[in-house]
Amino acid sequence: MSTKLHASKNITLLLLGRTVSKFGSAFYLIALPLYILQVTGNLAQTGVFFTLSSLPALAVTPFLGVFVEKVNRKNLLVICDFLTAALYALLLLPLGANKFMPVLFVVTVLTNVISNAFEIGSKLMFSELTTPETIEKYNGIKSFADNAAAVIGPALGTITFGLLGFRFVVLAVAAGYALSAAQECFVIYRKTEQKLDSEKKNWLVQFWDGLRYVVGQKDVLTLFILIMALNFFVANGEEIINPGIIVQKYGISEALFGMTSSAAVLGTLAAGLFIFKNKWVDLQKNLKRLFLINSILMIMIGVSSLCMTAIPKIYFSLFLFFEFLLGVITSCVNVPLTSTLQTRVPIHYQGRFFALLSFFSGLLIPLGISYTGFLASVVGADVAYIINNVCVIMIVLLCWGHIS
Repeated sequence: MSTKLHASKNITLLLLGRTVSKFGSAFYLIALPLYILQVTGNLAQTGVFFTLSSLPALAVTPFLGVFVEKVNRKNLLVICDFLTAALYALLLLPLGANKFMPVLFVVTVLTNVISNAFEIGSKLMFSELTTPETIEKYNGIKSFADNAAAVIGPALGTITFGLLGFRFVVLAVAAGYALSAAQECFVIYRKTEQKLDSEKKNWLVQFWDGLRYVVGQKDVLTLFILIMALNFFVANGEEIINPGIIVQKYGISEALFGMTSSAAVLGTLAAGLFIFKNKWVDLQKNLKRLFLINSILMIMIGVSSLCMTAIPKIYFSLFLFFEFLLGVITSCVNVPLTSTLQTRVPIHYQGRFFALLSFFSGLLIPLGISYTGFLASVVGADVAYIINNVCVIMIVLLCWGHIS
């Protein structure tokens, strides 16, 4: 009994630390573009700032997995959060206007890299602290906490920026990361032993070993391909599909448009609690059905849009209901999918696997947004939604037979 309580306490501390970090990131990232726009008065410069500051993190992400596997994950998380707090504290120094923007850029670049290392490290540590029987349950509460931080952080960040200014936002975020690091120090953790031959290899050889593992394992490669299909075809709802249908086609006001995200988030929060308490449905065994239900629901949104043009208010109400359901089903796909990968991929490969997953997601999501934007401009957002999800269904049906 004490062992279970011990494990539960460690996971709770890890989840709290991760949530505070997620909250701080969301808090800062909503205020940062507002500040840059305030200083430069130019949206193009804001876009260039974000693009250039994200490229180094994307470039090094595939190699972060090797690094994460070699080090003690608890120490890594603590150091990542303390470093992030220290970097944000630099922005509180009395720097002149000419020096502040370059320092802000460097801090943003470094915190993006550190954030990716933290994300990979926390996934591995989560696998180490849980068991195959409990990992989905705790991934459910992690999903709930991540989504709660993603909702509350931007709202409070915007209010704080408007009332107290950017430096106060930075101060609050730095304090939050320092608190997160201090909290993570209390996690009782022992690094899982790695294979000896893996420990002796240099970084490049170990990286290629990880790549060969992903390609050589049929189950893992198939799940990898399915995730990439979702990233390319359907991870563009908020940027392209939803505004294309709701604002452009149906003429719903931008003020009401924000309710679409709120409905989806409510669905993900409800799903997170359901998964945490779930004792009735084996979600991992029903992943194929959940993939298909997810895409069928999106197709229904597109088909309804084609049929209900004359009754925009009724369609908008139906759309909000669909978005709530979509939030539920999407979480019921993502959480067991992550849990499946954490149980199927050996610990000594997980760092490299999740690093590669993050890297290719970082490439395919913007490519999918560009492709869907072009497709929607030609055939309409609702038809593009239908086409994309038919593609996902075909990929699921073709690939699933390779999963044992």
